[in-house]
Amino acid sequence: MDENYISIPAADGCPSILTPWGSEFAPTIERGVQCAQAWFESNSEVPLWWELAQTRKTFPMGDCQDAFEAGFLLRIQQRLRGVSQ
Repeated sequence: MDENYISIPAADGCPSILTPWGSEFAPTIERGVQCAQAWFESNSEVPLWWELAQTRKTFPMGDCQDAFEAGFLLRIQQRLRGVSQ
């Protein structure tokens, strides 16, 4: 595994996922992971797409929004794969 890239930690029985993002985006990717995880753990009626769209807007356009989205969606990917196993 390349140490210059950030990985999404293992979760829900799925291994970690390497991203194409460098360490400068680590906090943004982690925020995406945390946001998705918080949605899973909440009993909120807020739709998942709304959570993604609204939180994504809090980051500067471009790479920061994309890195947040990568963390968010990769965490959801892990959950979906974990459920299907």
